[in-house]
Amino acid sequence: MNKKHWNFIELQSDVPAKLIRELVDHSYALVVAGMKKADRERLAALSG
Repeated sequence: MNKKHWNFIELQSDVPAKLIRELVDHSYALVVAGMKKADRERLAALSG
């Protein structure tokens, strides 16, 4: 599995939930941007 866009966060009380969500969303966007157009379109169709 390609770990290029993985995030490592030690979940302690000092990591705001909003920051965790932003990091995950950013990684997801990078992965989707790297997909073939047909795969991005198929994913978009599944997401609604």
